[in-house]
Amino acid sequence: MKVKRYLVNDMNEAMIMIKNELGKDAIILSSRKVKPSGILGIFGKSKFEVLAAIEDQVQLSAAEKQFQSNDRDKSVIETYMKVKEHAKPVEQNAEMLQLNQDLVELKQMVNLLVNQNNSTNDESLTSSIVIDNREVPIKSAEIALNLTIDSPEEQVKQWLMERDVIKEHADKIAEIVFFDGEAPEDVSQALKQVIQRLLGKPYVIEKTSAKPKVCFFVGPTGVGKTTTLAKLAAKLSLIENKKIGLITSDTYRIAAVDQLKTYSEILGIPLTVIYEADELPMTLNKYMDRDYILIDTAGRSQNSKEFESDVAALLKYVEDPEIFLVISLTTGYKEIRKILDAYSFLADYKLLFTKLDESSSLGNVLNARMLTNKSLSYFTIGQSVPDDIEVANPDKIVNYIAGE
Repeated sequence: MKVKRYLVNDMNEAMIMIKNELGKDAIILSSRKVKPSGILGIFGKSKFEVLAAIEDQVQLSAAEKQFQSNDRDKSVIETYMKVKEHAKPVEQNAEMLQLNQDLVELKQMVNLLVNQNNSTNDESLTSSIVIDNREVPIKSAEIALNLTIDSPEEQVKQWLMERDVIKEHADKIAEIVFFDGEAPEDVSQALKQVIQRLLGKPYVIEKTSAKPKVCFFVGPTGVGKTTTLAKLAAKLSLIENKKIGLITSDTYRIAAVDQLKTYSEILGIPLTVIYEADELPMTLNKYMDRDYILIDTAGRSQNSKEFESDVAALLKYVEDPEIFLVISLTTGYKEIRKILDAYSFLADYKLLFTKLDESSSLGNVLNARMLTNKSLSYFTIGQSVPDDIEVANPDKIVNYIAGE
C-alpha cells in the first residue's frame, strides 16, 4: 500500500492531486483542517491535511518509517491495515463486513468528488453520497464532512473559550471585536484592547479622609483571607509606612486567630479579637488613630446562609466600609458563580483573587469581572508575606487570554 500526505487549500485540490498521482482507485484515510498557529495567524488561510492511499507492492514498514514521528498518522495506517486484514477471504463476522463496507464507501466518496471536479460547474448537479445513513448532495459533502472553514468570529470565540472564558462572554467579546461585521486589521491587538477595557482599572486602597479606612475581607472558607489580610497589612505598614489596626471576628477557627496574632506581633500591629458583632463599635473607636483598619471575617461555605447574617451584622456598624470579596482561582467557574451569587446581597465590593500561582484558569478573572462589574483590586501570587501580593495587573490576564 502506498500512503501519501497532501497539504492543500481545499478538498477539490486534494481530489485532483490524489487522482493524478495515485489514480482513481485511491482512498482517503483521513482529512483534517490545519489552522494557523497563534491568534495573530487566526485569519491566515486554513489548509487541509489529507492522507490518501493506493494498493501497491510497497510494504507497510516503509509507510511506518515515513510517518513514524506522527502518532496520529500511525494510528490511521494501523486502522487501515486492520480493515485490510479483515477483508481477507476468511470467515467474516458482522464487524468485518461493516469495515469492508466503510472502505467501499470511502472509495466511492473519493471517486464522486474527483468526478465532480472534472465535470462542469452546473448548479443543478444532483449527485449525492450517503454519510451516516443520510443522503447528502455532492455539493454539500464538504459541509457534511465538517470540512468548512470556521468564520473569523467563530475562531475568536473558540480561542476565548479554550482559555476558560464562558461562551456568553466569548460571544459578547467577539461581537465587540467584529462590531461592524468585519475583522480588524490586527485582530490580536483589537482583542487585547477589548479585554483590557472590560477588565477596567484596578482599585488600590487609598485613604480619602481623616478617619481610618475600614476594610472588610469576606469570602468562603479556604480561599486565603487571613493570609491575604496579613500580606496587605505588612505591605501597608512596612512599605507605605501606614498605621494599621487589625480586627478578627473569625473565632470559628483557632488557627486563624493564632496566625493573625503571630503576624501582628512580628509587624508590631495591634490586633483585637471580637466574638460578637456589637463589640465592633468600641474596637473601632480604639483604633481612631490608625490609617487603615483591616477586618478578617469568618469563612463560610457559599451554600450556607449563616455568613450573610454574620457579615451584615458587622457592616451595619461602619458608615462607608471597603469590602474585598476574596476568591481563589483554584476554584472552578461553577463554584465561583455560586460564590458571586451568594454575596450578591452586598451593595458594593472589590474582587480580590488569590492563588494565581496555583491556577491555570485565569479566564475566570474576566468571567467574574463581567458577571459583577465590580473592580479588580489585588492578586496574591504565592505564600510569602508580604511579597506575594500585588495590585491586580490586567496585562497579565490580557496576555493569558489574547496572547500568542
